[in-house]
Amino acid sequence: MAAYYLATPVFAVADLGFGYPVRVATVLSSGSRLAYYAAVFALGLLCRARPAATPWVGMLESAGNLLLLFLSILLPIWSLAADPMVGSTGGVGLTPEGAVNALLSGSAMILSFHRSQEAALR
Repeated sequence: MAAYYLATPVFAVADLGFGYPVRVATVLSSGSRLAYYAAVFALGLLCRARPAATPWVGMLESAGNLLLLFLSILLPIWSLAADPMVGSTGGVGLTPEGAVNALLSGSAMILSFHRSQEAALR
């Protein structure tokens, strides 16, 4: 898992350099995503230095990513509810591609969380 976290600069370049946010929900601004990538890289260094902490780090990172995924879906819906006078729902909600992406990435995050939890309790 440490290697995955230490590979974060590759994901940061794909996202911030080429516009492919494959690792973090697009709910974050580019500055916030840069901070996210720095934090995840720091988690990789922590996992490398303290291997016993790796399952706990995995649980924390999975839970944080699930929160970001939920927010990327819910914030547009909540913003519509905040202004009922808008009258149009155009552009709010998941596209079929977005729904598939959310389903796949959410499933991977939940699986990662449970695997890390299992390893932490051993």
